[in-house]
Amino acid sequence: MNLIRKLLASFSLAFISFSSVANTNINPYSEIGLFGGVGYYIGELNRYHFPIQLMQPAGGIFYRYALNSHYSLRAFINYNEIKGYDAYSSNTFEKQRNLSFTSPIFEVGGQLEFNFYEFALMKSIKRKITPFVFGGLNYFYFNPQANSGGTFINLEPLQTEGIDYSLHQIAIPVGLGLKMKWGRLGFSAEWGIRKTFTDYIDDISTNYPNPGEISTEAENMSNKTGIPLPKIAGKQRGDSTRKDLYVFTGFTISYKLSKEEICRVF
Repeated sequence: MNLIRKLLASFSLAFISFSSVANTNINPYSEIGLFGGVGYYIGELNRYHFPIQLMQPAGGIFYRYALNSHYSLRAFINYNEIKGYDAYSSNTFEKQRNLSFTSPIFEVGGQLEFNFYEFALMKSIKRKITPFVFGGLNYFYFNPQANSGGTFINLEPLQTEGIDYSLHQIAIPVGLGLKMKWGRLGFSAEWGIRKTFTDYIDDISTNYPNPGEISTEAENMSNKTGIPLPKIAGKQRGDSTRKDLYVFTGFTISYKLSKEEICRVF
């Protein structure tokens, strides 16, 4: 959470500090592009950034509208499969909990990007490279599943903690990266974290349910400890004080659609 606050603070400071000095002596222009990289999640079944064993291929498409040499708007669609395993943890409690999950992440959203230096896919802007930050808002869909005898079971309908939650959520994407250009082609390397408002991306948040409150199948998927459910009912299963996060990181390539370059001054 501290990292997200720092990114939001940096983005806000950049927006306030540079909005009055941004170069407007270029016509706005459009780009279309592709994103490719990896994604992962942070929650009860993974506490760390860049978990090599859990990172999965991710991809997407986007449309960017450059307002000027410092600011641009970007609309995007991204997809990734995330997963988590207690078996990979070194924590005794988590190993005994013995849960796992996988889930698709499909997101659609928009963000405002800020370039620290003047940058545009135009000959009139000489700089070839700039760091940038971004912030925005997006909708995402997820659907946690777990393996049961070789078959993946949807966990949300089971209510494994006796709690109903929605698979459709809102998130705040924030991140940073580095942009480069070559003619009408733009490139970037970027890392973006999504602050969510749900703790159920992995279907884990609160305590073990009481026997009989949920179905037998739900009890079996909820409790993988090997300890009978009556003995652990009401005890901690997850950490409801922290919401789940997910991350997209990778590279983009974009193409400038228009040839117009400089606003004519009469």
